[in-house]
Amino acid sequence: WATVYPRRIVDATARAKVSAVFLRSTDHGHHWDFWSEIPYAGDPAVDPKADERGGFTEPAIQFMPDGSVFCLLRTTDGAGVGPLYQARSTDQGRTWSRPKVFDSLGVWPRLLTLGNGVTLAAYGRPGLFVRATSSPDGSRWDPRVPVVAPKVDGQEKTTCAYAALLPLNAEAALIAYSDFQTPAADGGFRKGIRVRRIETTV
Repeated sequence: WATVYPRRIVDATARAKVSAVFLRSTDHGHHWDFWSEIPYAGDPAVDPKADERGGFTEPAIQFMPDGSVFCLLRTTDGAGVGPLYQARSTDQGRTWSRPKVFDSLGVWPRLLTLGNGVTLAAYGRPGLFVRATSSPDGSRWDPRVPVVAPKVDGQEKTTCAYAALLPLNAEAALIAYSDFQTPAADGGFRKGIRVRRIETTV
């Protein structure tokens, strides 16, 4: 599987908004076929700038314990911080539910399901957060937990929020992320890469 977010040309017309597009290979990546897409559908009720957004970008997918596919979609762009949306497929990614808001912010979402059935989501900006669910279809998520707290003034000076998740065992994972407030020898701060352990319980 591969995820991209182009501005597609359909019926000789370039779409105004970027879509989340899913590609699939059945020969170990030598050839790729278009599989499906999630066209941009912002929600003006929760995002006053929905009509100004460029579309859905940085899609992340996870095959869930119940067999469905769960997807997170970024909308933060030049118009400012935008909601992170979620969509779900029950037919192996061929069709998708209408996207709805997952959280009020989020770039570069990462998803990981551990052996105990817990699925983790990492995303942020401003700040960096982790959420978890033991729901097999991802329908119910626990509140987000800060990994790096955002600045009070809302300006992003703490992390780029581009993180990675790596499973350690059935109950634990590592999260790697940037921390712009790493203490330096001169008493100031510098950018650093940190790795922390996430423990889960069911």
